[in-house]
Amino acid sequence: MIRNLVRSVIHDARVTASGGVSLRVDAFILRTAEMLPFEAVTIVNGATGVEVQTWIEPAGEGNGEVSVPGGARKGDTISIVCYAQLHEGQTIDHKPRIVRLDGNNRVIAAT
Repeated sequence: MIRNLVRSVIHDARVTASGGVSLRVDAFILRTAEMLPFEAVTIVNGATGVEVQTWIEPAGEGNGEVSVPGGARKGDTISIVCYAQLHEGQTIDHKPRIVRLDGNNRVIAAT
């Protein structure tokens, strides 16, 4: 049996811009979260609960950019969720990568 599980999450990302067709995130944050360019993600707006599905692209490293295609405005706090399809046996020891950001989109914790 194949199951969809959360593979990586970026919590408390502060939106720096809105518009475009994809989610753009600081390349350092992406590497920390182990997310790849053009990987499918779900954006969840913490204030409104609106969910948007898109793909992710790297922005400049160290600039703190989090630019969303829609479903959030500048200043909103979002979570970015990436999923993986795992076989039943792979799920036993699975632990998602969790990254938390501060108000300036700097990594403050990664587990």
